[in-house]
Amino acid sequence: MTPRLKGLARTVSNRIIAHSLPAFVQAGISPEAFVRHTGIALDDLIDPQGRIEGVRHRRVVELAASMSVPRGMLELNVTDLFHDYPVLGNLCINARTLRTAIGHYLAYRGLIGEFDFLLCRQSATRIQFEYISEFAPQASFQALANFMSLIALIRAYDQRAQTVFHAEFVGVAPPFASSIAQCFGAPVRFAQSANRLWFDSVALDTPVPQHNAALEPWLQAQAQQELTRIQRLHLFSANVETLIREFLADPANDQSGASLLQQLCQRLNTTRWTLRRQLQQEGTHFRELELKVKTGESRRLLSETALSVAQISEQLGFASQSAFTRFFKARHALPPLSYRQHTQTAGERKLA
Repeated sequence: MTPRLKGLARTVSNRIIAHSLPAFVQAGISPEAFVRHTGIALDDLIDPQGRIEGVRHRRVVELAASMSVPRGMLELNVTDLFHDYPVLGNLCINARTLRTAIGHYLAYRGLIGEFDFLLCRQSATRIQFEYISEFAPQASFQALANFMSLIALIRAYDQRAQTVFHAEFVGVAPPFASSIAQCFGAPVRFAQSANRLWFDSVALDTPVPQHNAALEPWLQAQAQQELTRIQRLHLFSANVETLIREFLADPANDQSGASLLQQLCQRLNTTRWTLRRQLQQEGTHFRELELKVKTGESRRLLSETALSVAQISEQLGFASQSAFTRFFKARHALPPLSYRQHTQTAGERKLA
């Protein structure tokens, strides 16, 4: 069975990859070699609203992990946010306070990409971020890029650049580690257990005089509309449903719940933790989707095929025919054979 990987992927903005291409070229990887390695054509990077799905994005990350961390990441600034993600940039810069701006950034990071996690802990005067990479978790280049974007946003609210940023990374120190420390304002530690960035500020909740209160709700609605558009195009839970349905239709697969989950993670090249977290973000979980698919498939198999109840039970991964009968009756108030007879009778009446 050939996986339909493109439809089963979350996405990232192609702007990330477009900005990375010069670093690949500088490392000796020609544009032609980049296309061969990743499957991303240069035309894919032209559309300013283009998105790259997970399989090809993973190839980019793995290729980047084999290179040295590009020094150009230290040049990221807030104008990059405006240029590549104007909806997100406008919202973040027109916030009432710095804390609100950071909240907007975290809430709408999906406009940039959906293959990593940026966790945040806040107190009255301190904010700490932890960056978790789904692909190449032991590399630090993605964390550095994300932290630089955050710093650019925070410094837009602290134009005197007085904020000192403390950071630690899981990867080895790049040759320009001293420049990172100079940029952050404090020494940076490498080979740590997690990617973390934190800073202290007494001005987190200080109102910004330039804040346009009338404009902010409109900008937030615009960001939500764009994020919803992207998520509907690539809704993860809907694609998981499709893949569960394909697994159940293949008699060669083990249909038990634990095996289905393992097969699903293997097909998506992800971990159970990441799968669970992504589904939680869409308000669902694997077991709920599994039962939903099995309910729909049981109705379809009973009404559209001549398979016996025992065969349907086995195909859907139930431990026994009686377990399947209890499952079906709990959802339809009819045992499977009565449901089949009912649907056949209803079909005959329509033909009469």
